[in-house]
Amino acid sequence: MTLLSEIDATHPDAGKPVRSGIVERVTLVMDVFGPDRRSARLEDVVEHTGLPRSTAFRILRQLVDKAWLEYGPEGFRLGRRLHELHGCAVDYTDIRAAASPVLADLSLKTGAVSHLGVLEGSFVHYLDKIGGAAMHSVPSQVGARLGAEETVSGQALLATLTPEDVDRRYAEDHRQLAGDGIGIDVLHRRLDRIRRERGLALSHAEQCSMGISSVSAPVLGPHGAVAAISVVSRRTVRLNALAPVVAAAARATSQRLFPNWRDHCRAGACSPRR
Repeated sequence: MTLLSEIDATHPDAGKPVRSGIVERVTLVMDVFGPDRRSARLEDVVEHTGLPRSTAFRILRQLVDKAWLEYGPEGFRLGRRLHELHGCAVDYTDIRAAASPVLADLSLKTGAVSHLGVLEGSFVHYLDKIGGAAMHSVPSQVGARLGAEETVSGQALLATLTPEDVDRRYAEDHRQLAGDGIGIDVLHRRLDRIRRERGLALSHAEQCSMGISSVSAPVLGPHGAVAAISVVSRRTVRLNALAPVVAAAARATSQRLFPNWRDHCRAGACSPRR
C-alpha cells in the first residue's frame, strides 16, 4: 500500500471530487515564470497558458493578493512568499531606483527625513531613508520591518486595501496588533479616516511618544499600491502643508514606475484599488 492510498483509506473526505481544474490553471500560470523569464505581462500569460484573458487576470490578481506574485513596471513576477520559502530577499531594485531622486528632492524641500516603504503581509519594510544631517534624529532603519499599524507608511498602504484584505493579512501572519489600546476595530477606523483624506496618513507630534510628526502617501500602480513615501520630522511642522508635497512625491514615483499607466489614467480609464 502506498502512502497516498493509506491517506485515502483513513481520510473521511478522500472520496470527494477535487476541483483539480483550479490547481491546474494556477500551475499553468506559475509555470510561465522561471529562470528564463523573471517577469511576464498579462498578454504573455494568456499566450503561454492558453487561458481566457479574464481567467488569467483573475488568477494573477489573486496570486498577487496572496503574495505568490507581485506586480512591477515590467509586469508580474515571483512574490514575497516564494522568495521566503527559498530564503531569498525580494528584489525591490526598480522601486528604489524610481523613488531615490524623488526622496532626495522631498527631503530638500521639507527639511525632513524621507522614507520609502513596502507592505509585506501586515508589516512595512523600509527600503530607503534620506535626510542628510536630520537622519540621526529619526530612529528608523533601512531594512527594518515594523507592524504596519505602527507607522504612517504602513497605515497608508493598508488603507489602499479592503477591510477584508487587512483582516486576512493579520490572520495569515498570526499576530496581534502592536501598541497599547490598538485593536482591529480601532485600526479600521483609522484606515477609514485615511481613505476619506484621499489616502494620506498623518501623525502629529503629540500623538507620538518620541515627539515625531509624519505624513505618508501610497505609490499607486495598475494593481494597487506598490510602496509608500513618507516624511518624518522632530521639528514643529505643519502637516497640512506637508501633505500635498508628500502626495506629489508619491505621484512622481508612480509616474516614474508606470509612465504608460499614468497616461491611461489621465484619460479616465482607471482608478486606485479600494
